[in-house]
Amino acid sequence: MNLMDIQPVVQQIADAIAAVLKIEVEIANHQFIRVAGTGENKVGVLRKMEGDFVYQSAIRTGQPVIIENPGFEKVCERCTFYKNCSETGEICAPITYQNQAVGIIGLLAFDSEQRMRLFENTDGILTFLNKMAELLASKLHEHEMIKELTRSSEKMVKVINLVDQGIIVLNSIGTPLEMNIKAELLLGIKERGKYPAQIINLFLDLVEQTDTLNHTFTLENNNKERTLFITKTKIAIVGQYPEYLISIQDVNDIQNLAEKATEEHKRPFQQIIGVSSKINEVKEYAFKVSQSNSTVLIQGESGTGKEEFAKAIHNASFRKDKPFVTVNCGAIPGNLLESELFGYEKGAFTGANDKGRIGKFELANKGSIFLDEIGEMPALLQVKLLRVLQEREIEHLGGNGPIAVDVRVIAATNKDLQQMVKDGKFREDLYFRLNVIPITIPPLRSRKEDIVALSEYFISEFNNTFHSKVLGLDKGVKEIVLNYPWKGNVRELKNFIEYLFNFIDSGWITLEEHEELIIRKLEIKKTDYYINPPSFSLVKMEEELIRKALNYVKEHNLNVEDASKLLEIGRATLFRKINKYQIDT
Repeated sequence: MNLMDIQPVVQQIADAIAAVLKIEVEIANHQFIRVAGTGENKVGVLRKMEGDFVYQSAIRTGQPVIIENPGFEKVCERCTFYKNCSETGEICAPITYQNQAVGIIGLLAFDSEQRMRLFENTDGILTFLNKMAELLASKLHEHEMIKELTRSSEKMVKVINLVDQGIIVLNSIGTPLEMNIKAELLLGIKERGKYPAQIINLFLDLVEQTDTLNHTFTLENNNKERTLFITKTKIAIVGQYPEYLISIQDVNDIQNLAEKATEEHKRPFQQIIGVSSKINEVKEYAFKVSQSNSTVLIQGESGTGKEEFAKAIHNASFRKDKPFVTVNCGAIPGNLLESELFGYEKGAFTGANDKGRIGKFELANKGSIFLDEIGEMPALLQVKLLRVLQEREIEHLGGNGPIAVDVRVIAATNKDLQQMVKDGKFREDLYFRLNVIPITIPPLRSRKEDIVALSEYFISEFNNTFHSKVLGLDKGVKEIVLNYPWKGNVRELKNFIEYLFNFIDSGWITLEEHEELIIRKLEIKKTDYYINPPSFSLVKMEEELIRKALNYVKEHNLNVEDASKLLEIGRATLFRKINKYQIDT
């Protein structure tokens, strides 16, 4: 709030007052810089004033000051021009804005004629000065309001340009009042105000439709078609005329966004390692399953990753921010499993907690419960679980009434439940309740592509755990792991890799060096696999070492030059041999 911000306007007002009153005018800001002046004072505009004690008094008291004898009154005593003042009279008044003095307006006489005009009607002059002070304050207010509106407008322009949609404000006759950069790009507008006929017709069509609008529009631009999704909303009525907010999106952008959102939802399944078509089909199927609330039964051999799939289903679902509770039905004695699942009241049985305890189903409320090894569940509990699935409520052991629960049930087993139903070991009605959405995870031996991918993943994982530098499996070891039956599936493979890391801390895992370790762990005989006679060709050995070094630096995001250090040869020598053996880098 500074009168200097509106200096041209202040000068115009000063000139007008001087022309009417035939008296010189001086206007200063709160820092006593002359903002405007007439007559001799005009040359001092924009300069710091000297001898401003009269103005200081007016600003300090907030009251007008009348000086009838300039240079000789008490207020003039500290002034540089004391007893030597060129003025013959002075009346000044403070300019106040928002209860704060922002400046001073003074009327000055320099001769007897001006003095007579100044003092012939002092009350009238004071009233006039106060009105002029109010006028100046109102001009300052206008300036501040315009500044604020400009700032708001600039902010709004920046905001709408940050929006990843085309934004247009149309008036009632289809003229754009506002338009962001995205809208110009989507509509192919090269210059604001110059719109192709197709765009003008679009704007007219949009305002002629009276209701809120959502529709697609195909735009031809440079012999290319672009399909846009357009929405229209009435946002204001100016006078009798409405204004409309138009938002525009490229349909391709919407589709890409939807695909990205889907990929983000699929992220939990990307953490399940596997590259085979079989496992990818299961992951895609399980993702679709995750978007519903139905009960899931995951079947597969021991160690295939049933719990990993259960976690992924939960983490990809709308329940992902709620609890995921795991219960191994085969690891808890039958007499304790009921209280573990459903909870109990105090005093329900000998040794019970004196405050009672909630069960796993209540802990999983609003989330998911994973019932692993469901085939081990005792017959009595099968009945109670059936009731939970049917009624969506549980009852504490020793309790008197049902408790509603909202839980998604994901069960898993490595047993043939259908055969167990035939043998009378598993309830048929429970089986059907659990088997709403069946998922079968194929064994590792049926998806050999995943054996290598999992091996590489576990090697990377154990390199971090053991602080080792193992490069991987060589061709001979890969042949063994690919043809081994892996009855324990992924779990057994992981244990095998961890076993090797206890004896190997760097380099490649090879049959030449680690055959005994591998045979001992996998319990196989040398006759169970075919070993090619070792090659003693120096050329082949050199090529193989170079390839291994290059693979290593590639996997560790290093440069090709780093391979020369590993091989202890010069950089130029390495590149010459790469060309010799025609190795892709």
